[in-house]
Amino acid sequence: MKDERVIASYGYVEDVEKPIDYKYYFFLFKKNFYIVFTFFIICVTLAGMYVSKLPTQYQAITQVLIERPPAPWKEDSPSGPESAAGSWPLDYYSTQMEIMRSPAVLRQVEEELQLSNYFGVDNPDLAVVKIREMVFIQRVAESRLFNIFARFPEAQMAAKAANAVARAYIRKNFENALYYSKEILGWLPQKGREEEMVTIEDPFGGMRQISRHELVESLPSIRTDPTLRSLREKKSAQEAELAALLKQYREKHPLLVKARANLKFLEESIEAEKMRIIEGLKTQAEGRHQAGYARIIEEGKIPKAPLPVDRGRIIFLVGLGDLLVSFILIVLIDYFDDTIRTVEDFERRGLILPFLGPIPLVKKKNWEIDKENISGYYGKNPDIAEAFRYLRVAINFSGSPEALKILVFSSCLPHEGKSFTSHNIAISLALDGNRTLLIDADLRRPILHQTFQVENSSGLSNYLTSKVEFQSVIRESFVDNLFLVVSGPMSPNPGEILGSDRMKQFLEEARDSFDRIIIDCPPLTGIGDGYVVGSLIGQLILVVAAGKTPADLIKHTQKQLEKAHVKVMGSVLNMVDLEKERYSGYSKHYYSTYTRYYKQD
Repeated sequence: MKDERVIASYGYVEDVEKPIDYKYYFFLFKKNFYIVFTFFIICVTLAGMYVSKLPTQYQAITQVLIERPPAPWKEDSPSGPESAAGSWPLDYYSTQMEIMRSPAVLRQVEEELQLSNYFGVDNPDLAVVKIREMVFIQRVAESRLFNIFARFPEAQMAAKAANAVARAYIRKNFENALYYSKEILGWLPQKGREEEMVTIEDPFGGMRQISRHELVESLPSIRTDPTLRSLREKKSAQEAELAALLKQYREKHPLLVKARANLKFLEESIEAEKMRIIEGLKTQAEGRHQAGYARIIEEGKIPKAPLPVDRGRIIFLVGLGDLLVSFILIVLIDYFDDTIRTVEDFERRGLILPFLGPIPLVKKKNWEIDKENISGYYGKNPDIAEAFRYLRVAINFSGSPEALKILVFSSCLPHEGKSFTSHNIAISLALDGNRTLLIDADLRRPILHQTFQVENSSGLSNYLTSKVEFQSVIRESFVDNLFLVVSGPMSPNPGEILGSDRMKQFLEEARDSFDRIIIDCPPLTGIGDGYVVGSLIGQLILVVAAGKTPADLIKHTQKQLEKAHVKVMGSVLNMVDLEKERYSGYSKHYYSTYTRYYKQD
């Protein structure tokens, strides 16, 4: 488990490990259900079209038995072929399976069945490629039996192809038993020049030229024969002895004559042994090896019915894969989405903020801008009015009455709804019987005068930069108990006048004259006005736009507020789409109940 460390001064959490919230991932899937369902239908439809066009195929099976041949030089071993078989590599059968599907074997199949014409191609190599795609080899477990599968659109051709592959492999197996064809073995004993060249075909179908001497020396029987190995060792020793005698004696010395005679005898013995081995190989090729070590156990029969195509299974797997990929994409998108959408996201993104409540998203309904901004009063959207009633109650229980007398509203970014929230909470407080003052402290982009349709010729900036009386900038609104202070003419230095002693005096007079004071401040990112006003009060309420404000920006703003000695007394999550977001019962239970309770005729 990771340690949980809460940074109290900044209000965020580091290294918090929690159990997986399966309900949350179910919610994510449900939230994006229509998108997932649309892609599911598309994928399943395409899969259905694909399987409907799958060709009908017939499959024939030919069974072949493959024995591992004994090494020729072990022919006279008293233990017989079975003991000699152990000298073959362990991957012998895997090699044979590859040979069955090798171009050298399939080329014979193509020639026998004229498959170039069958496939309608001019190049036989293209026909070989097509055959390879239709032929499969499978070894019967723990046995020397192999099944050759041939799948063709025609039942008769499938049987012919399976049997043709078996026959071609057996022919190739016979040729490869000694690594060279018997024609080469028949050519070897006859006398000729050592450097005479001959063209041969290797076991894999390749053609190359090789001299008589190289061919003889490359034969496995020659390279591994123990008698030849012993004779060559003796020859090497005799050559070394002759070289030593040449350093001591003259040419006709008896010891030198004897040494040369012995060396000649060994050379003749080696050549004679080579000829004996070659004659033995030729005899094997003409006799016993003609039977070969591979034979057909059961020929392929013409299949009576085509292979069953499990189209339903293919469609099911495609649909299941689509759902899995869709879910992974949804989780990844959510993981990399750093914005705050629900109250749970504060904790999931490592933020510690007192949560005051959500404000539902205002649907556009051809309202005038002023009516939209004070929709809680006009009652066009009862959910909005109820949300602000709930927010008002949450604010009233978040601190002492004296500490809550002045409320400052701000946000990290523009267009997060801080003005919308502050205006409507002021209306809610006024309707609750509080003598409320709503102040527009956003001297750069004021909006209060537009919302309540009043003049902006005289307001807060006039009071802060001149000697006008406090009551001269107070205006009544059409809401009972709600009074307004608009921003007034734009000032060239809003930050300075908002932090002046005149502003402190204004707040003192407002505190004495009103029950509740709501201040609408500029955004905190890039502008210092909100920090100035917040430092005068010591606290503020942070408005966060759902799906817009990144968690990292909120953390950064919290640090800056901490440096300015401003406490975030609570957060309001604005523009929440309650129909889509997960809200622990708020959207479907609380608001529906609250609507029925407060509904008026």
